[in-house]
Amino acid sequence: MKARNLAITVLAVVALAGCDGEKTHSVDWYKTHETERLAKLKQCADDPGELRLSPNCVNANKAAEELSLDPKNKAMPRL
Repeated sequence: MKARNLAITVLAVVALAGCDGEKTHSVDWYKTHETERLAKLKQCADDPGELRLSPNCVNANKAAEELSLDPKNKAMPRL
């Protein structure tokens, strides 16, 4: 009985931890929505301890990385 209660508690905590009310956007979405991508990147940089591994921070960062490596993207500076 104790193991069952513990399992239910753990599942509830995990389920609620993912409920921040924010819709998760894809990498492709962030690639085509520059304003939102830049805003999300700033938000993620301002609170990396809490947000760095959130789906939207991961996707916004991946979109920025892919755009920076795209040779067709003239707006991104080359190193």
